[in-house]
Amino acid sequence: MKTLILSFSNNLVNEDSFIPNKIGLTFSCVEVCEKKLKERGCEVEHICMNKKNIKKCNACGKRGWGICGDEHICIQKDDFNDIYKHMDDFDRYIFVTPVYFHEMSESAKTFFDRLKRCDAFNDNSKIKGKKMICIACAGGSGSGTEETLKSFDTLNYFLRTDMIGRIPVTKFNFEEQKDKIIEALKE
Repeated sequence: MKTLILSFSNNLVNEDSFIPNKIGLTFSCVEVCEKKLKERGCEVEHICMNKKNIKKCNACGKRGWGICGDEHICIQKDDFNDIYKHMDDFDRYIFVTPVYFHEMSESAKTFFDRLKRCDAFNDNSKIKGKKMICIACAGGSGSGTEETLKSFDTLNYFLRTDMIGRIPVTKFNFEEQKDKIIEALKE
């Protein structure tokens, strides 16, 4: 089994450099996933999406649909198309985002907006039917995790994936939610 983990958190070092926040909830969840999957002999790749150049959707073309609707690629020249194509190589996905203002991070919204446009109406989708685990990590009160997971429900609906885990993680429940992450990984 090949698993792709996409995380959407970072620390800004300077305006040209991002590093993963290795003490934060998002990275801690990534670590749990990587460790448990590797223990089971699974092939795992982690991409920190904030290190990638992913521009916002321009809703180009007629009525907001450019070539993404017909050709299932984006016309923009950035890292999106390579990552989208690379997703074909995996059996399942784990998406881990921090929660900002009751929503997934800005970089997650940007990536998933473009992913939905390119894949939602793709009859030959390589993503359709694959298993997906979504983790929303809130460092504050945790009250925004459910709204973030609802956004993942929408993503799941349009991508036609099989969501096997939707896990809200806060600084208060991280230890107990690790067990839920591990259970979802078993599926």
